[in-house]
Order: sequence, then structure tokens, then C-alpha cells
Amino acid sequence: HGQIMEFPRYAEGLLKNLLEQFQRTQNLNTTPKLHLLLHELLDTIFERKSIDNSFVTNDQAIQQAVTYIKQHFAAPLTRSFMAAMTGFNESYFSSLFKKETGWSFAEYVNQIRVDQAKLLLLGTNDKLQDIALKTGFADGSYLGKTFTKYVHLSPSSFRKRRHSHRIVSIQFLGALVALGIQPLATTRELLQSSKLLHKRLPTIVEIESFDQLEEIRQLEPELIVAPTYFYNYPDIMRTLEQIAPVLTIPWGQLDKLEEVRLLGTLLGRTQQAEEWIAKLQQLAQEAREVIQPFLKSDTTAGIFELSHDNLWLIPYLSVRSAYTLFELLGLRAPQTIEREILQTGKHLKVTEQDLPIYAASHMFLIVPTDDTESFRAQLMQRSIWQQLVYEQGCQLHLLKLNEFWFDDGFSLELQLDVMVKLLIK
Repeated sequence: HGQIMEFPRYAEGLLKNLLEQFQRTQNLNTTPKLHLLLHELLDTIFERKSIDNSFVTNDQAIQQAVTYIKQHFAAPLTRSFMAAMTGFNESYFSSLFKKETGWSFAEYVNQIRVDQAKLLLLGTNDKLQDIALKTGFADGSYLGKTFTKYVHLSPSSFRKRRHSHRIVSIQFLGALVALGIQPLATTRELLQSSKLLHKRLPTIVEIESFDQLEEIRQLEPELIVAPTYFYNYPDIMRTLEQIAPVLTIPWGQLDKLEEVRLLGTLLGRTQQAEEWIAKLQQLAQEAREVIQPFLKSDTTAGIFELSHDNLWLIPYLSVRSAYTLFELLGLRAPQTIEREILQTGKHLKVTEQDLPIYAASHMFLIVPTDDTESFRAQLMQRSIWQQLVYEQGCQLHLLKLNEFWFDDGFSLELQLDVMVKLLIK
């Protein structure tokens, strides 16, 4: 019917298997495996479409309201105040907020406040009354009633889950591994995009997608760790809370080491967090010593990811191993990347023709294939890449998207090793 749908990056392997099987097939009617592979591929694509249809507000006024609530959850937040701030009357603001976010205004404010209370319950020994005042509740009693309604546990019962072992991870897979935790399960997308971690996760259950709620329920988790962008999926959030308390952490905002520290504090593994951080810093120091003989005084480095829209993403420090490149390895970015991305904390997308402006001595390219050498050959057929390599002297190091999509926790160790080997090759 002409509708355009995103092709999930991890579906590439499914398509490859289907084509290989097809090429070996003489009679399509006698090969049920072909049909199974095709159904798996189509299920993956339509699964992505259903997720894309979830609530993500596009209304600028509601975006402003959501941002304000997240930043000022401890302050008095009334519907009349928020309506006035966004320029609507109260009734229209309420209906628009519900339409754009999937939450009622009061429900969303309470969800944010309850989630903040969870962090304080696990991360501190503060009394309930003090936590209430820090999270926008009138008193400890009101916090307790609201908390129990949303989490289906009392605050004191929730606090006992600080040392949970049975954790379903819908993000932060590498951070949990760094803390010595073997997550019960994660989604196919997350697992297929963290292939360097596979050997460290021998018993993990792969769930087709995060809305496969019955599969998660059967695992009987004590906690579910999810990113804060899960507020975009209100129905799933509500159901997950009925299975186990959901611990929401900001994704792509924290320093990579602080991310591990935060989870270590919340999960009662502060010592494990500090030991892993010390180990990573030692590995980084050794890596800098290894690559030093191969670098010149004016060497620069940059990391670039080919997006599905054929633009090149230049990531900021918190994502896609930019942290490994600039913080752990201590390499220097070109002035344009330093000024426009690292200092602003915002990623940038550029066309292939604009890449020479951001070129570096060493250009790490994250590409959507495991056959990096064939991809390199394709690039080198185009004049822009010939210019970068032969005229500007850039060295190209190709990285696999399914190994570098996520770069949290233990993934940093593994990605550091890959990047060092490429630099000295």
C-alpha cells in the first residue's frame, strides 16, 4: 500500500539467511524453511512498525511541558499553571497532553515523582518523609499511598530490592555486566546490537520485543531496568510495573562511568562499580601507551556512523564509543568536531560531501554490515573517499554497527580492544 517502514538494523541477518536459502532452493513449494524465514523477517519489520506507532509527542508546547515537569518535579505542578505556561486553557491542555503522551497530566506527574522516589529509596537511607519533600509529595503518607498504587509495592518493600539478582534489562546491558550481574533477559534488538557481549551472557533469554509482557512475567524478575524514554510507551510501562518494579535511568545523558556508578549504588554494588571503573581506567592507560608510538603530534580522530537516511552521524560524547575515543584513549578531535559536537553535547548529521570538513587523521566508521572490507571497497569507488584517503591522508577504520550500537559498561572494555587493534594494525 506504499507505506514506508523502517528496516531494523538487526533484521539484516534475517534477510541474508533468507536469500542464501533461496539461492540453494530448486522448488519453492517444497521448502517450508523459506516460508519460516520470510515470516520471521516480516514479523521483525512489523514489530518495529508497532513500536514506532507508540506515543512520541510532536507538539512543541507539550514537549515544553514534559521537559518542565521532568526538571521541576519537586515543585508544585498544577494543571492551571502548566496550561498557562503553554498558552492553553485547562481543558484543552489536559486533552492535548493525553492525546500527545498517552498519560493524563496528573498521572504523568505522579509517574515522574514516583520514579524519582525509587532512586532515593534504593540509593539513600533517607526517611520516607524526606524523600516525599524531595520529590514533590506533600508528606510521607501521601507518597506511600501513591507509590503503592503505581508500583504495587510499599516503599519499604521496594527498598528491600536493592540487592536484586533477578533483573530484566531493557537497556544498560553492559553496565549490569560490569557490576557482575547476569540479566535474566533482554530484547532481541538490544542483544543483536551488542554482539561483543554475547560470550558474557551465556544464559540470557532473548525476548522478541519489550512488549512481549507474558514472557517477561514468566521469568519472575525482581526488577526491570529500563531507559526513561519508556515514558513514550505508557501502556507497556503500566503493565511492566504489575510484573516487577521498573527502574528508569536516563539513556545517553550520563558520563559512561557515572552510569555504572549510579546503577552500582541503586543495586547495592558500589564496590563492584568502583573496582570495574578502576580496571577500565587501567586498561585505558595501557591502551594509550600501546598506541602512542603509532601517533604523530598532530594526530586527530573522529567517529562517524552511517544512518539509514544515508547521512553520517557524528556522535556526542555519551554515545557510539565517542567516549572511548576521546576520554579513554585520549585522542584529539578535529576543531570542527570539538566545536560543533563535543562542546555543544549534541550530535550532528552531515552529508557524505561534507565529510572533508570534519575529517580526522583516523576516521572510525560505524557501518551497517559485518562485511566491513566489502563495504570499504564500495566506499573507495567514490571520489569523496578517494579525496579523504589519498589527498587528506585519512585512515579509515570500519566498525560493525551491531558491535558498536550500544557502548555502556562492559561494552567499553571490548570496544576499546577493537579500536586499539585497528589503530596499530
